[in-house]
Amino acid sequence: MIIEHVYVSAGAPAPGDKMVQAARIDVLEGLEKELRQATSLGQTLEHLAGVRVLDTGNNAGIPVIRGLTGNRIRILSNGVGVDHQQFGIRHQPNIDPFLSDRIEVARGAASLLYGSDAIGGVIDVHGLPLDYTDDGSRHNTLDLRGDYASNNDQRDLAVRGSSSGDRFTVSAGYAWREGDDIEAPDSASAFESGNGNDPAFTGTLPFTDFEQQNGQVALGWRGDRATSSLRLSTWKTEQNYLLPAPPAGAGIGIDLENTELQLRTDYLLDAGDTQWTLRPTLAWQNNLRRANEPGNPRSGLFDGDIEIEFDQYVARFEALHEGEGLFDRGTIGFEFRQRDQESRGRTVLSPGGEVSSFGVFAYEERQFRLLLLQAGLRYDHIETEGDAGKTTATPSFTGTVGNSYDVVTGALGGSYPLGDHFTLAANAARGFRAPTLFEQFAQGVHGGVAAVQLGNPDLDPEESLNLDLSLRWRFDRISGDLTAYQNRIDDYIFLTDTGNQAANGLPIFVHEQTDATLQGVEAEVSIDLATDWSLRVVLDFIDTENDDTGEDLPLTPANEVLTELTWQPAAFLGLDRPYARASVRYADAKDAAPGEPFQQFDRNPVFGSASTESYWLVNFAAGAFVPGPGERDIRVNLELRNAFDESYRDFLNTYKGYALNPGRDLRLTVEIPLG
Repeated sequence: MIIEHVYVSAGAPAPGDKMVQAARIDVLEGLEKELRQATSLGQTLEHLAGVRVLDTGNNAGIPVIRGLTGNRIRILSNGVGVDHQQFGIRHQPNIDPFLSDRIEVARGAASLLYGSDAIGGVIDVHGLPLDYTDDGSRHNTLDLRGDYASNNDQRDLAVRGSSSGDRFTVSAGYAWREGDDIEAPDSASAFESGNGNDPAFTGTLPFTDFEQQNGQVALGWRGDRATSSLRLSTWKTEQNYLLPAPPAGAGIGIDLENTELQLRTDYLLDAGDTQWTLRPTLAWQNNLRRANEPGNPRSGLFDGDIEIEFDQYVARFEALHEGEGLFDRGTIGFEFRQRDQESRGRTVLSPGGEVSSFGVFAYEERQFRLLLLQAGLRYDHIETEGDAGKTTATPSFTGTVGNSYDVVTGALGGSYPLGDHFTLAANAARGFRAPTLFEQFAQGVHGGVAAVQLGNPDLDPEESLNLDLSLRWRFDRISGDLTAYQNRIDDYIFLTDTGNQAANGLPIFVHEQTDATLQGVEAEVSIDLATDWSLRVVLDFIDTENDDTGEDLPLTPANEVLTELTWQPAAFLGLDRPYARASVRYADAKDAAPGEPFQQFDRNPVFGSASTESYWLVNFAAGAFVPGPGERDIRVNLELRNAFDESYRDFLNTYKGYALNPGRDLRLTVEIPLG
């Protein structure tokens, strides 16, 4: 399907057509979002160019953008950054894609607008929509959705609805999900074959079950010049992780809870020839992570090993302008963020303490005939402080200890049309990331990754320079984007294996720094082959390097090619908007880098490997709207993942060291409009 004009706001000076933005930005919304939607945010976005997913089971999928993830990708909730204790490779964003209306993905350094942690890009998840009527009437909607996945017997039940008027509107949604243990292809395990390169676990993977409940309520009010919204979101997951304890395996129980409250107002102000939109936003987030000792699954309730909770307060102000003046459009603003954390478990891991930051920024654009230029500057002051008084166990320090950082970042980019169908875009952006409390003061067993992890209080902030060049095209029957990029990161922070073992036999990892370079090419081409038929091809090639050693960086994605063939007529045999899609994904082989999480399994004489072989993966999907009661159309979708039950290990699957990826999975979705 050919890309139409789509307007974006994440990563741009002001809302505008994605075709002319300096940064590469994609949007997922509408029916396409409903068809791509999965349990996790990462799985929902993995079909996009330059975006991968760091998986742990069927419900924990972390987005990876151009080889960067965790604290290097800023997750936004309606334009405001949120955290999810993303210091761990299995710590997924506390986001339910079902409870969103639109998701924007901006690649490349976006620190200018969003501060620390946006070195690799941003993902802005817009919550349930708040629509208004213009004729004084009230419009009500209510949708019920059910999902079933055969692989892990997963059952989902979700409902969302809205009541819209000309002044007041409300939207609400709730989602319940429960999944049993994952089924991998039933190959011979290392204990059966005697081959140390075989995985320890095949067939049913124990301790991979979960239960999740999420909700959101949004209230909106519209006046003559102002629009305000109040949103409350909750997210709760209880799950197990499978740990490498042969031959039966061991489970570790995790309890995750997240609550967000956000108040936002958009006020229109006319000042001569310039129109301003003033946007103050206040947000509060509470996040709780509780984890048992290795070997204690969630059925045994919480055993008090790790308990980390923080409250985060954000005050953000943006002034968006459009009109005459030195700049045509742009955004100026400031943001204050305060995070208070307590560590109440027996294991320190990440200590209690405080993180505060203040940033001020300006991002503007100006049209010079055909050339559109975008440029801006930002200043940030950040303070991190570990506090032994907020840490129940004994940390590696006494009293309080911390660091402060002052960073200036900027961006310069633009786009230039080459005739009627092509656009050339380029962008240069500085990014930065302050070391976290975990990276500075970690001290203890991180059961989810089967290692002892130690902090380094002498870490410097990461600073990056991201360069990218894009050629975009849009014809009647073909559209696409070809982008080459390079991201040089000074003082890149990473965990590395010391080669030593703790008394419990676990490897000891410490935080170190190096200069690093990430570069690659990503391409996406969509072609209308014939009436109702389209072809989409996505290519991702990435190379990373530790500049000191010449080795790859940990968690560098394997090179991939994705091909999708879609049939999508307006109607067929009485069915409305039917579609059928066949996709083939090829992933190249990949060797684990030194310091790779679970790289210790490459030298395990008994089983496992953190390096992976190449594989082909075939998926099918089909669906349509079918007539239902009361002249309401019911949407039915059927998807077959890993159709040929391929035995494979994805390089970004955190179980890769000792288990296969999930096998064949048949997924059914039924969505019924009730009002």
